[in-house]
Amino acid sequence: MSKQIKVGLMTTFYEFNSAYSLCSVVEAQLIALVKNGYDTVLFVHDNFEDDSKVPKEVEIRKIVPRFTLIDYSNFQEPAEQLEEQAKTAYEAFKKHTGDIDVIFEHDMIFQSWFLPYCLAIHRLAKESKIKWYHWIHSVPQGHTDAKYPHNMRFTLPENSKLVYLNNYHLVRAAETYNIFPKDVKIVYNALDPRLFLNLHPLVHSLIDKYGLLEADFIQIYPLSTPRMVAGKGLHTVIDIMGKLKKQSRSVKLVVCNAHANDRREKQLIAETQSYASQQGLSANEVIFTSLEDTSYELGVPREVVSQLFQLSNLFIFPSSSENCSLILLEAMLSKCLLVLNNNVPSMREFGKENAIYFEFGSIDDSVEYSDKDKFNEDVAKIIISEFENNKALKAARDIRQNFNYQKIFETQILPLLHEQ
Repeated sequence: MSKQIKVGLMTTFYEFNSAYSLCSVVEAQLIALVKNGYDTVLFVHDNFEDDSKVPKEVEIRKIVPRFTLIDYSNFQEPAEQLEEQAKTAYEAFKKHTGDIDVIFEHDMIFQSWFLPYCLAIHRLAKESKIKWYHWIHSVPQGHTDAKYPHNMRFTLPENSKLVYLNNYHLVRAAETYNIFPKDVKIVYNALDPRLFLNLHPLVHSLIDKYGLLEADFIQIYPLSTPRMVAGKGLHTVIDIMGKLKKQSRSVKLVVCNAHANDRREKQLIAETQSYASQQGLSANEVIFTSLEDTSYELGVPREVVSQLFQLSNLFIFPSSSENCSLILLEAMLSKCLLVLNNNVPSMREFGKENAIYFEFGSIDDSVEYSDKDKFNEDVAKIIISEFENNKALKAARDIRQNFNYQKIFETQILPLLHEQ
């Protein structure tokens, strides 16, 4: 069995403050590494006190020495204490990185303030077998003819690769360090709802358990269990979600169902799951919150509904009767694509021209379909067309699917860890 890789993240953090964007970047990397089974170490300043803010299971080593730093951006004559500072940093790094296989280093060779650390890293890289990845978080300057020690900021240490944040400046980054473009690795910053939105534990659990972030279409449907089929048209929502899946779209329908503690309601849920299965949707695609824990049988907190709406992008609402629907207003506030019931006039009063309308029937106006299966298929195709022409919805889906920390880890960070 191969040895598990141990990863260190080298920083100059003295606090873990989310207002500092780099802390958010590092936090996402730490969580992804730990969740994927890697022993992970965070290197910080010796006066670091925010241990409780660091993700659990991350080892914190407070060994990065503090100095009175100087901005060397003008390449001025170095201070006489520079070499001594570099030696102190080198000794600290060497002493505490002996068990580390890979180090992700953030801005410590590039930033003009961090020249002592830069020199220390160069020295350690010559002597150790550690594989280094050096993130630079600012636009590179291009080639420079700076002399020692300033040139070391623009020289890649041994056994190292450069990491940059976008492809547009890849060549300039390579020129700055006089390396081949292939030696510049692109890793995007992650933006994960689990961190950005400070989610309720239930929402966090639903994301992890059912892969909500990967879905093309996410719908949230808060309702009362006894009325979910007869009054709220849940079968119709399931029908359309099933047709979206048949159009090669991945779907998640999260039913935030209240009043589900009685035997009759539990039987109705089971029957609805069976109906969903007949439409090609599994229990991982039609999700009832009451089944997650008995404490949610009477309903979920409003913040759960709010946060799930923020993750969703579709709201199909075939309810047969509404006055001033709160969940419609919540869906509108959450910027969902609205698919409303034309047979319930109050929906148009609120949805106005900002929704698409279909004849789903109501308590006052029944609808007979010559081919209901074809009708649902057409609704699904129109939803897809409307969605693909909405740049804001497409952008939000792109971020949710492709910039969460697990996706960034799998596609961009994991290859670094196992690069030969």
